[in-house]
Amino acid sequence: MEIIIPDSAPPIRLKTALKQYGLSDRYWKKLKTAGLVSVNGEVQRRDLLLRAGDRIAWDFLPEVTSLLPEEAPLEILYEDEALLAVNKPAGLLTHNPGRERISALSRRVAWHYMRTGVKAAVHPVSRLDKETSGLVLFAKNAFWHHRLSSLSLQKSYLGLTEGLWTETSGLLGWPIGRRPGSLIERQVDLENGQPARTKYRVLAAGSSASLVLFTLETGRTHQIRVHCAAAGHALVGDNLYGTPGPPSRHFLHAWQLHLTHPLTGRELVIKAPLPEDMRAAISRLIRPGGRR
Repeated sequence: MEIIIPDSAPPIRLKTALKQYGLSDRYWKKLKTAGLVSVNGEVQRRDLLLRAGDRIAWDFLPEVTSLLPEEAPLEILYEDEALLAVNKPAGLLTHNPGRERISALSRRVAWHYMRTGVKAAVHPVSRLDKETSGLVLFAKNAFWHHRLSSLSLQKSYLGLTEGLWTETSGLLGWPIGRRPGSLIERQVDLENGQPARTKYRVLAAGSSASLVLFTLETGRTHQIRVHCAAAGHALVGDNLYGTPGPPSRHFLHAWQLHLTHPLTGRELVIKAPLPEDMRAAISRLIRPGGRR
Protein backbone atom coordinates (compact mmCIF):
# COMPACT_ATOMS: atom_id res chain seq x y z
CA MET A 1 0.00 0.00 0.00
CA GLU A 2 1.15 3.53 -0.69
CA ILE A 3 -0.13 6.98 0.23
CA ILE A 4 1.25 10.46 -0.42
CA ILE A 5 0.86 13.35 2.02
CA PRO A 6 -1.21 16.02 0.16
CA ASP A 7 0.43 19.34 -0.71
CA SER A 8 -2.14 21.18 1.40
CA ALA A 9 -1.59 19.04 4.51
CA PRO A 10 0.25 20.40 7.57
CA PRO A 11 3.15 18.38 9.05
CA ILE A 12 1.93 15.09 10.56
CA ARG A 13 3.48 12.19 12.43
CA LEU A 14 3.86 8.89 10.60
CA LYS A 15 1.82 6.97 13.17
CA THR A 16 -0.99 9.55 13.01
CA ALA A 17 -1.08 9.44 9.21
CA LEU A 18 -1.33 5.66 9.23
CA LYS A 19 -4.06 5.71 11.89
CA GLN A 20 -6.06 8.18 9.79
CA TYR A 21 -5.86 5.69 6.95
CA GLY A 22 -7.18 2.90 9.15
CA LEU A 23 -4.21 1.16 10.78
CA SER A 24 -4.67 0.26 14.42
CA ASP A 25 -1.97 1.01 17.04
CA ARG A 26 -1.26 -2.71 17.29
CA TYR A 27 -0.87 -3.14 13.54
CA TRP A 28 1.41 -0.10 13.31
CA LYS A 29 3.69 -1.49 16.02
CA LYS A 30 3.93 -4.85 14.27
CA LEU A 31 4.69 -3.22 10.90
CA LYS A 32 7.35 -1.04 12.49
CA THR A 33 9.00 -3.98 14.27
CA ALA A 34 9.00 -6.03 11.07
CA GLY A 35 10.55 -3.21 9.07
CA LEU A 36 7.64 -3.13 6.63
CA VAL A 37 7.04 0.65 6.64
CA SER A 38 9.05 3.04 4.48
CA VAL A 39 9.00 6.79 3.88
CA ASN A 40 10.37 8.02 0.56
CA GLY A 41 11.93 4.61 -0.01
CA GLU A 42 13.68 4.30 3.37
CA VAL A 43 12.56 1.86 6.08
CA GLN A 44 11.30 3.70 9.16
CA ARG A 45 11.04 2.33 12.70
CA ARG A 46 10.32 5.66 14.42
CA ASP A 47 7.40 8.06 14.43
CA LEU A 48 8.84 10.42 11.83
CA LEU A 49 7.41 13.90 11.25
CA LEU A 50 6.07 13.95 7.70
CA ARG A 51 5.58 16.88 5.36
CA ALA A 52 3.64 17.52 2.15
CA GLY A 53 4.73 15.24 -0.68
CA ASP A 54 6.23 12.52 1.53
CA ARG A 55 5.44 9.02 0.25
CA ILE A 56 4.49 6.30 2.77
CA ALA A 57 4.51 2.66 1.72
CA TRP A 58 3.97 -0.54 3.64
CA ASP A 59 3.58 -4.27 3.09
CA PHE A 60 0.90 -6.23 4.89
CA LEU A 61 1.96 -8.54 7.67
CA PRO A 62 2.17 -12.17 6.51
CA GLU A 63 -0.72 -14.28 7.80
CA VAL A 64 -1.41 -17.96 8.27
CA THR A 65 -4.60 -19.73 9.31
CA SER A 66 -5.09 -22.52 11.82
CA LEU A 67 -8.35 -23.55 10.16
CA LEU A 68 -8.52 -27.03 8.70
CA PRO A 69 -9.30 -26.46 4.99
CA GLU A 70 -12.41 -28.12 3.60
CA GLU A 71 -12.55 -29.02 -0.08
CA ALA A 72 -16.19 -28.30 -0.88
CA PRO A 73 -18.29 -26.08 -3.18
CA LEU A 74 -17.91 -22.32 -2.68
CA GLU A 75 -20.11 -19.89 -4.64
CA ILE A 76 -18.04 -16.73 -5.08
CA LEU A 77 -20.05 -13.55 -5.64
CA TYR A 78 -17.15 -11.07 -5.68
CA GLU A 79 -13.40 -11.20 -5.16
CA ASP A 80 -10.47 -8.80 -5.40
CA GLU A 81 -7.17 -8.28 -3.57
CA ALA A 82 -8.90 -7.05 -0.40
CA LEU A 83 -12.33 -8.73 -0.24
CA LEU A 84 -14.11 -12.00 -0.85
CA ALA A 85 -17.91 -12.31 -0.87
CA VAL A 86 -19.57 -15.72 -1.03
CA ASN A 87 -23.09 -17.14 -1.01
CA LYS A 88 -23.63 -19.35 2.05
CA PRO A 89 -26.17 -22.17 1.75
CA ALA A 90 -28.64 -22.75 4.56
CA GLY A 91 -27.54 -25.44 7.01
CA LEU A 92 -23.85 -24.52 6.92
CA LEU A 93 -21.99 -22.87 9.82
CA THR A 94 -20.36 -19.54 8.96
CA HIS A 95 -17.26 -20.06 11.08
CA ASN A 96 -15.65 -23.01 12.83
CA PRO A 97 -12.41 -21.91 14.52
CA GLY A 98 -11.66 -25.34 16.01
CA ARG A 99 -9.72 -28.25 14.59
CA GLU A 100 -12.78 -30.49 14.36
CA ARG A 101 -13.91 -31.68 10.94
CA ILE A 102 -17.20 -29.78 11.21
CA SER A 103 -18.22 -28.38 7.85
CA ALA A 104 -18.09 -24.56 7.82
CA LEU A 105 -17.98 -21.73 5.31
CA SER A 106 -14.74 -20.42 6.84
CA ARG A 107 -13.05 -23.78 6.23
CA ARG A 108 -14.16 -23.69 2.58
CA VAL A 109 -12.69 -20.19 2.27
CA ALA A 110 -9.42 -21.50 3.77
CA TRP A 111 -9.37 -24.17 1.03
CA HIS A 112 -9.99 -21.52 -1.64
CA TYR A 113 -7.11 -19.40 -0.30
CA MET A 114 -4.79 -22.40 -0.24
CA ARG A 115 -5.76 -23.47 -3.77
CA THR A 116 -5.37 -19.97 -5.24
CA GLY A 117 -2.24 -18.98 -3.31
CA VAL A 118 -3.79 -16.29 -1.11
CA LYS A 119 -1.58 -16.01 1.98
CA ALA A 120 -4.13 -14.81 4.49
CA ALA A 121 -5.99 -15.83 7.59
CA VAL A 122 -9.78 -16.07 7.33
CA HIS A 123 -11.49 -12.85 8.49
CA PRO A 124 -15.33 -13.05 8.36
CA VAL A 125 -16.63 -9.47 8.36
CA SER A 126 -20.24 -10.60 8.60
CA ARG A 127 -21.74 -13.81 9.97
CA LEU A 128 -25.05 -15.58 9.45
CA ASP A 129 -27.00 -18.06 11.54
CA LYS A 130 -26.55 -21.64 10.40
CA GLU A 131 -30.00 -21.80 8.78
CA THR A 132 -29.82 -18.33 7.21
CA SER A 133 -28.60 -18.33 3.62
CA GLY A 134 -26.90 -15.62 1.61
CA LEU A 135 -24.03 -13.20 1.37
CA VAL A 136 -21.06 -13.38 3.73
CA LEU A 137 -18.13 -10.98 3.39
CA PHE A 138 -14.51 -11.85 4.22
CA ALA A 139 -11.50 -9.53 4.44
CA LYS A 140 -8.21 -10.85 3.12
CA ASN A 141 -6.06 -9.62 5.99
CA ALA A 142 -6.34 -8.03 9.42
CA PHE A 143 -5.83 -4.51 8.07
CA TRP A 144 -8.76 -4.65 5.67
CA HIS A 145 -10.87 -6.24 8.43
CA HIS A 146 -10.09 -3.34 10.79
CA ARG A 147 -10.62 -0.80 8.00
CA LEU A 148 -14.06 -2.17 7.20
CA SER A 149 -15.11 -1.77 10.84
CA SER A 150 -14.94 2.00 10.39
CA LEU A 151 -16.91 2.05 7.13
CA SER A 152 -20.65 1.88 6.58
CA LEU A 153 -22.02 -1.53 5.58
CA GLN A 154 -25.67 -1.54 4.54
CA LYS A 155 -27.11 -5.05 4.77
CA SER A 156 -30.43 -6.03 3.22
CA TYR A 157 -32.26 -9.33 3.73
CA LEU A 158 -35.25 -11.04 2.18
CA GLY A 159 -37.50 -12.98 4.52
CA LEU A 160 -40.73 -14.94 4.43
CA THR A 161 -42.82 -14.04 7.47
CA GLU A 162 -46.01 -15.46 8.92
CA GLY A 163 -49.25 -13.52 8.49
CA LEU A 164 -50.09 -10.20 6.86
CA TRP A 165 -48.54 -6.96 8.08
CA THR A 166 -50.89 -4.08 8.95
CA GLU A 167 -48.36 -1.51 7.78
CA THR A 168 -46.47 -2.30 4.57
CA SER A 169 -43.31 -0.49 5.72
CA GLY A 170 -41.84 0.81 8.92
CA LEU A 171 -39.14 0.55 11.56
CA LEU A 172 -38.84 -2.10 14.26
CA GLY A 173 -36.85 -0.48 17.03
CA TRP A 174 -37.13 -2.62 20.16
CA PRO A 175 -33.86 -3.11 22.07
CA ILE A 176 -32.58 -6.70 22.20
CA GLY A 177 -30.88 -8.64 24.99
CA ARG A 178 -30.01 -12.22 25.88
CA ARG A 179 -32.88 -14.35 27.17
CA PRO A 180 -32.12 -15.31 30.81
CA GLY A 181 -30.92 -18.89 31.12
CA SER A 182 -30.11 -19.30 27.42
CA LEU A 183 -26.76 -19.05 25.65
CA ILE A 184 -28.41 -18.77 22.23
CA GLU A 185 -31.83 -17.16 22.44
CA ARG A 186 -32.42 -13.41 22.43
CA GLN A 187 -35.48 -11.37 23.32
CA VAL A 188 -36.86 -7.83 23.30
CA ASP A 189 -35.54 -6.23 26.47
CA LEU A 190 -36.88 -2.71 26.97
CA GLU A 191 -34.89 -2.06 30.15
CA ASN A 192 -31.44 -3.60 29.60
CA GLY A 193 -31.31 -4.50 25.90
CA GLN A 194 -28.94 -3.03 23.33
CA PRO A 195 -30.34 -0.62 20.71
CA ALA A 196 -31.60 -2.46 17.62
CA ARG A 197 -33.20 -0.98 14.50
CA THR A 198 -34.64 -2.94 11.57
CA LYS A 199 -36.35 -1.26 8.62
CA TYR A 200 -38.88 -3.37 6.75
CA ARG A 201 -40.92 -3.16 3.56
CA VAL A 202 -43.51 -5.73 2.47
CA LEU A 203 -42.85 -6.70 -1.15
CA ALA A 204 -45.70 -9.17 -1.67
CA ALA A 205 -48.25 -11.12 0.35
CA GLY A 206 -50.25 -14.32 0.17
CA SER A 207 -53.16 -15.48 2.27
CA SER A 208 -51.02 -16.35 5.29
CA ALA A 209 -47.45 -15.16 4.60
CA SER A 210 -45.53 -12.11 3.39
CA LEU A 211 -42.29 -11.55 1.50
CA VAL A 212 -40.43 -8.75 3.29
CA LEU A 213 -37.29 -6.73 2.58
CA PHE A 214 -35.30 -5.95 5.76
CA THR A 215 -32.52 -3.37 6.05
CA LEU A 216 -30.39 -3.40 9.19
CA GLU A 217 -29.35 -0.21 10.95
CA THR A 218 -27.71 -2.24 13.74
CA GLY A 219 -26.32 -5.76 13.86
CA ARG A 220 -27.56 -7.58 16.95
CA THR A 221 -27.58 -11.36 17.21
CA HIS A 222 -30.85 -12.78 15.77
CA GLN A 223 -32.05 -9.20 15.23
CA ILE A 224 -34.47 -9.81 12.35
CA ARG A 225 -35.78 -13.02 13.89
CA VAL A 226 -36.46 -11.39 17.27
CA HIS A 227 -38.02 -8.26 15.79
CA CYS A 228 -40.30 -10.25 13.48
CA ALA A 229 -41.47 -12.46 16.32
CA ALA A 230 -42.11 -9.43 18.54
CA ALA A 231 -44.17 -7.86 15.75
CA GLY A 232 -46.30 -11.01 15.56
CA HIS A 233 -44.82 -12.12 12.23
CA ALA A 234 -42.13 -14.71 12.96
CA LEU A 235 -40.10 -15.99 10.03
CA VAL A 236 -41.64 -18.99 8.30
CA GLY A 237 -39.84 -22.08 9.62
CA ASP A 238 -38.33 -20.35 12.67
CA ASN A 239 -38.95 -22.90 15.44
CA LEU A 240 -36.92 -20.89 17.98
CA TYR A 241 -38.88 -17.63 17.85
CA GLY A 242 -42.00 -18.80 16.00
CA THR A 243 -43.95 -22.07 16.19
CA PRO A 244 -41.96 -24.59 18.29
CA GLY A 245 -40.93 -27.78 16.53
CA PRO A 246 -37.98 -29.82 15.30
CA PRO A 247 -34.97 -27.99 13.79
CA SER A 248 -35.82 -26.57 10.39
CA ARG A 249 -34.82 -23.93 7.88
CA HIS A 250 -36.14 -20.44 8.62
CA PHE A 251 -36.59 -18.51 5.39
CA LEU A 252 -34.19 -15.60 5.75
CA HIS A 253 -31.64 -14.71 3.07
CA ALA A 254 -28.82 -12.13 3.20
CA TRP A 255 -29.57 -10.64 -0.20
CA GLN A 256 -27.54 -7.46 -0.70
CA LEU A 257 -24.53 -5.64 0.74
CA HIS A 258 -23.79 -2.00 -0.06
CA LEU A 259 -20.41 -0.70 1.08
CA THR A 260 -17.59 1.72 0.40
CA HIS A 261 -14.63 -0.30 -0.84
CA PRO A 262 -11.79 0.04 1.73
CA LEU A 263 -9.10 0.16 -0.99
CA THR A 264 -10.63 2.20 -3.82
CA GLY A 265 -13.18 4.28 -1.89
CA ARG A 266 -15.79 3.46 -4.53
CA GLU A 267 -19.33 2.31 -3.80
CA LEU A 268 -19.77 -1.43 -4.19
CA VAL A 269 -23.05 -3.38 -4.30
CA ILE A 270 -22.98 -7.18 -4.08
CA LYS A 271 -26.07 -9.41 -4.36
CA ALA A 272 -26.66 -13.08 -3.57
CA PRO A 273 -29.31 -14.92 -5.63
CA LEU A 274 -32.10 -16.66 -3.75
CA PRO A 275 -31.65 -20.40 -3.18
CA GLU A 276 -34.07 -22.84 -4.78
CA ASP A 277 -35.80 -23.82 -1.52
CA MET A 278 -36.70 -20.22 -0.78
CA ARG A 279 -37.85 -19.61 -4.35
CA ALA A 280 -40.12 -22.64 -4.03
CA ALA A 281 -41.51 -21.42 -0.70
CA ILE A 282 -42.23 -17.97 -2.17
CA SER A 283 -44.04 -19.55 -5.14
CA ARG A 284 -46.09 -21.69 -2.76
CA LEU A 285 -46.99 -19.02 -0.20
CA ILE A 286 -47.09 -15.74 -2.12
CA ARG A 287 -49.73 -15.23 -4.78
CA PRO A 288 -48.76 -13.49 -8.07
CA GLY A 289 -49.65 -9.82 -7.99
CA GLY A 290 -49.98 -9.78 -4.20
CA ARG A 291 -49.74 -6.63 -2.13
CA ARG A 292 -46.56 -4.56 -2.61
